[in-house]
Amino acid sequence: MHKFTKAFISLSLPLCFIANVNAQKIYWSDQPNLKRADLDGSNVEDITPAIFNGPRAVTVNKTESKIYWVDQNGFNYRKSDLDGTNLETLFNTTGGAGTAMAIDETNSNIYHGNVSFVGGFNPFIEKRNLDGSNNSTIISSLSGSVKDIALDVNNSLIYFTVSNTIQTVNFDGSNQQTIVTATSNIQDITLDLTNNKLYYTDQNTGLNTGKVVRTDLDGSNPTDILTALSNPEDIHLDVTNSQIYWGDGGEDKIFRCNFDGTGTETIVTGVSISIADFSLVSADAPLSVELNYFTARQIENSIQLSWATASETENEGFNVYRKLGNEDFVKIASHKSHTELKGQGNTSLETFYTFNDNSKLQNGEFYTYLISDVETNGIETKHEESAQSVLFEVQSQEVRKFELKQNYPNPFNPSTTISYNLAKDSKVSLKIYNEIGEFVKELTNGFRYEGSHNVIWDGTNNNGKSVSSGTYFYKISAGTFTQTNKMILLK
Repeated sequence: MHKFTKAFISLSLPLCFIANVNAQKIYWSDQPNLKRADLDGSNVEDITPAIFNGPRAVTVNKTESKIYWVDQNGFNYRKSDLDGTNLETLFNTTGGAGTAMAIDETNSNIYHGNVSFVGGFNPFIEKRNLDGSNNSTIISSLSGSVKDIALDVNNSLIYFTVSNTIQTVNFDGSNQQTIVTATSNIQDITLDLTNNKLYYTDQNTGLNTGKVVRTDLDGSNPTDILTALSNPEDIHLDVTNSQIYWGDGGEDKIFRCNFDGTGTETIVTGVSISIADFSLVSADAPLSVELNYFTARQIENSIQLSWATASETENEGFNVYRKLGNEDFVKIASHKSHTELKGQGNTSLETFYTFNDNSKLQNGEFYTYLISDVETNGIETKHEESAQSVLFEVQSQEVRKFELKQNYPNPFNPSTTISYNLAKDSKVSLKIYNEIGEFVKELTNGFRYEGSHNVIWDGTNNNGKSVSSGTYFYKISAGTFTQTNKMILLK
């Protein structure tokens, strides 16, 4: 059984609190190493060799189970496995950047701050693929260097701090807005997208006057959560356990407390670099869909996808994505347009799904498929770890006639596959009738290419309600060709 996780990521610099499927750990920079420990600060271990000038902007891509950070020696952006092995250098910048980075796991992108000195001082935010390729500028000519970045992926929105302000901009660089302005020293931000809140650290200007502030996502309704802090820097949230984590550069410690500011405790002490370099990934939310398996196989001249869920929570349905070779994934089917992709909402019972890709595919090419589940609140989670590839090969025996084949299995419960052949490209209608000739459901209505096709009937009518046991007839119409066969549903 495979479990797939999702979480909102908010980060700044190198400490990283991580909750993953293997263990809950804190990751942080302690110059010149990366370190990790349990959430209570115990079991500290070095996970990288000495890195000159210290890693910054540490974060974790939980989909890949990788750590990302910036090595301040040459501003090289790097990643490794969670234990520090398999180190890779992705790219470097020359503008003294590296204090802000965020990862969009859903769309496989990195967002980071950078600075250009061509024609003057020009701070900007860049986007890249996870391997560092295809860099593009999202927004430029900012009033100062970007201190921190947080992402609201569902709304395609970037939050960032610059020049004592918190600003937002769309993923495409449009609609830049300032939502918080302070006269003191705003440092880092994090988002609670579950409760629609934003948290930030404010160092203020006097001794022990720093604070942690909470606002709505639009910057309104500010509330001081913690006050009289020495030098608060980075901040992150464990939403599941309603806890705030923050670093204090004046005390060289990492703390945590409850959302209301009570119960403060020290987690890490004696950090030898400013805690400006710390980031946190929120704890795992409960899984919307727990996937048991996902398979893809060729059946005649179509690809059949099959999967089963162990449980579903607020699951509206599934989307299907496909890519050819090394191209990008493209959504080819949605629960909104395909009834077989509709979810069960809430269930603890194992549920089986089947989807047939009847597109006209290219002979001798590899096609890769993955599915995503969509919650009733619109949150989409792609099950990238389960992606399956199929080498598609056109069957050597040419289809020469129209034919409606006997369904299989027959009798059946709860679903059956109906196959048919088309001698040429045709508009096809495939309908189900009961034994007294009443219309039950239309399975296919549209253009189909020449060749073999499959469609699943799940024993429901056009309203999605299960039908009773009995004899049913399925009729195909393709141009001038019609044929009717009989099948039996047993419950």
